[in-house]
Amino acid sequence: MKSQFEDYVREDCKQFDEVCRYYKNKTPEDIDTLYHLMTECLILSQRWSDIASNSSLYAKQYGFSKTDFQQWAYQRYRNLQEMHVDCRVLYSDAKEDLKNFGRTG
Repeated sequence: MKSQFEDYVREDCKQFDEVCRYYKNKTPEDIDTLYHLMTECLILSQRWSDIASNSSLYAKQYGFSKTDFQQWAYQRYRNLQEMHVDCRVLYSDAKEDLKNFGRTG
């Protein structure tokens, strides 16, 4: 479902949606994808943190509720943070598995 705010940060929403699709299709064995996602989620989470921090500016410029916009942007920030942590853990585990496999294989 499209949010009423998506039109105001269209390009950021597009990037968010792309990384979510990529995240949804990740596999714990694909170390390259996990690394890319881990990095991308961290970078995008910073952008969404900035958007949430600037919610008063957006609210004044576009005439909507600062609080609603801030909460909406913050939720995206938190989602990206969680995806970053998940990918970081999976990446670390996959790297460790490869290292251990190299010792025994």
